[in-house]
Amino acid sequence: MPSSADDFLKAVLRSGLLDQPDLQAALADAPAAEPQALADHLVQRGRLTAYQASKLLLGAPKGLKLGPYHIMTPIGKGGMGMVYLALDTRTKHHVAIKVLSPQRKKEGDRHLARFQREIEIAKDLLHPNLVLAQDVGFEQSVHYLVMEYIPGQTLYRLVTNQGPLSVARAARLFSEVATALEYAHSKGLIHRDLKPANIMVTPNDHAKVLDLGLAIMQGETADDQQVIGGKGHVVGSFDYIAPEQTRDAAAVDGRADVYSLGCALFFALTGRAPFIVSGSKEKMQAHRHTPPEFVHHINPAVPPEFAALVYSMMAKSPEHRPASMADVRAALTPWASDESARPMDRAGDATFQAAVAALETAPVQADEEAWGFTRPQTPGRSSRWIEDDARFKLLVIAVSIVWGLVFLLLILVFLLR
Repeated sequence: MPSSADDFLKAVLRSGLLDQPDLQAALADAPAAEPQALADHLVQRGRLTAYQASKLLLGAPKGLKLGPYHIMTPIGKGGMGMVYLALDTRTKHHVAIKVLSPQRKKEGDRHLARFQREIEIAKDLLHPNLVLAQDVGFEQSVHYLVMEYIPGQTLYRLVTNQGPLSVARAARLFSEVATALEYAHSKGLIHRDLKPANIMVTPNDHAKVLDLGLAIMQGETADDQQVIGGKGHVVGSFDYIAPEQTRDAAAVDGRADVYSLGCALFFALTGRAPFIVSGSKEKMQAHRHTPPEFVHHINPAVPPEFAALVYSMMAKSPEHRPASMADVRAALTPWASDESARPMDRAGDATFQAAVAALETAPVQADEEAWGFTRPQTPGRSSRWIEDDARFKLLVIAVSIVWGLVFLLLILVFLLR
């Protein structure tokens, strides 16, 4: 904590969140001159969020302002870094900013390359059921992507907290997802990472597809397979990955997304991933060879005919699945409820403003705990990337040899005594 009120106020000014006249006006009726009291006062006046105040009290003003965007609070975390709620000071609109983790940047150029790919892919997409990209930037050695802010919760969190969805609701939400993916596929784009954690359900109960970090243009090739995947480099989330994607992630088409969407629908109706096995290799083998359990047997409220649709989406061979997302949408629509008349969520909605207000005043948690885009935990835990595991095998062998030598040395010492 800053040693004095003066140090705290200097941190506020260095952050760029407030200029000196605004700060002086906000402090005109401040009750005390202690750093914590001043921070609490600025939060109560709405001049700082609880998250901003916590960072400034730690003497960490850097990164709270990126270009015209004021970082307000963390709302998610992914494989590339944190996602924050931010305020565009030009338009006064709230946005979501995905920031490339400094640690990821240090680990190698491939993480930056993937992040830049997502920026390039997202900027040309425009669909009401896809999260829209709005801007990109680089400041203070930070790469960031600006997207529309979507209040609500992920499908993963919704089902985990409230239980499996009804068939009518699941059919309506997943028909919206299929519509978004039908649009993406028409642009040649394959998502490759569809899962409950990448489907946002809004307050008005509409679906939005998130996270294009692993997307690929059909037929795309690259010299660096660590960026787009290929044989020996598996890209995807292992609870929801298509069998053919585990063999050659760069050679897939839209039917790989059909399979993953079927797995996500399985989760929505049952509350669990299709295959309850541990380890990435075991999960890949299950997707390749093990038939999924019939959804109706897990949740009898699901009619056998609808369960058969889920089963067909999860066929091992792409030729045995629905041929396109248009076919998936057409199959889902007759089962969907009539609640879709509710309007799409907009920034001026009362529910939107309430969601923002709740985030601004929420108690600050550790960044790792403040996940809005929650990633599944065991047994739904996912991994975004498996490198060629030869290096891992060599490491295991080396460690085994070292421990073997230590063991032999201990035996020798014992015998000599």
